[in-house]
Amino acid sequence: MSLWLQLLLFGIPGILLYCGFYYWTPKLMSKGVPLIFSFWFFLWMPVILLLPLSIFLYWLDGGIMSISAFKERFHLIPIEGNDWFWVFGAVIFTIIFDQLLEPVGKYFARLRFFAPPSYLPAPFNPLKKFSVPPNKFFDVSLRKNWILLVLFVPIHIVAMFSEELMWRGYILPSQIDIFGAYAWIINGLLWAWVIHACLKWHFIGMLPGMLIAPWIAQHTDSTWASFAAHAIGNAPLWIILFIGILKSPLDKENNSVETSV
Repeated sequence: MSLWLQLLLFGIPGILLYCGFYYWTPKLMSKGVPLIFSFWFFLWMPVILLLPLSIFLYWLDGGIMSISAFKERFHLIPIEGNDWFWVFGAVIFTIIFDQLLEPVGKYFARLRFFAPPSYLPAPFNPLKKFSVPPNKFFDVSLRKNWILLVLFVPIHIVAMFSEELMWRGYILPSQIDIFGAYAWIINGLLWAWVIHACLKWHFIGMLPGMLIAPWIAQHTDSTWASFAAHAIGNAPLWIILFIGILKSPLDKENNSVETSV
């Protein structure tokens, strides 16, 4: 795979995410579309489309359309016992550095060029206060809103798997052929600074998490390992939503009817 194709595969989704983040979501909000629909649609759609695109590119390369051949090409190798230590170690490593680098993100978020969009709520916006249990999630009441969790978690899992299949399953092996032992660094930097360019205030703070996933994939030779690190690292958000749905008090700030998804 040429370097130009790699840049294209990272660049197009990155541009779509950036435009959705800063232009298309506010546009839909101005037309009355709820934030939770407009934001997550533009965040997830470019990513979920990576799943069929990966399969199409595999077929275009002459890949055999069988489960065993597909698993081999995309390195969908089961995680062995010792590899789980690397996975959980990677998650702990990421959590620790996320906390250590949080002040850096807040500093850049206060600068005009790096500032997050004003509509972005906590905890995604580092300049806004976040409380646990939360009452709302992207302007939607959490109280007893189980359908939100039922919809959010599976779609989030599909989105993460789509990313891992493309970045680590399809592209990383080609990068290993070109860059050898340092392929995970190239993969992680492209994932961080091209795909996640929309999180520009977080361009330093995101590096531990963005680099550890491709390192895990290359070290264990398993895309499932990087997916596990990716998913487990994002699982605290699901737990926060679960607590909010279970525990959040009624919103007393207004008398409006609670919104469900």
